[in-house]
Amino acid sequence: MEQTEQWTERLLEAEERLGEVHAILSELRRELKDAGRKKDAGALDEAAQRIARYGQLFGELRSAWMSTDD
Repeated sequence: MEQTEQWTERLLEAEERLGEVHAILSELRRELKDAGRKKDAGALDEAAQRIARYGQLFGELRSAWMSTDD
C-alpha cells in the first residue's frame, strides 16, 4: 500500500506540472493568435490539448489506484 501512495504522489506531481505547461502554452497560443500567427497558434493549441489529455489520464489512473484495496 505504501508504494502505491508514493506512486500516487509522484503521478499527482506530474499532473500538476502538466497543468503548468498547459497554462503556459495556452497563454502563448493566445499571444500568437493575437499577433496573426494562426498556424503557430494552431500547433500550440494541438500540443496544449494533448497535454490536457495526459493530465486527465493521470488523474484517472490516480483515482483507480486510490480506489483499489491492494
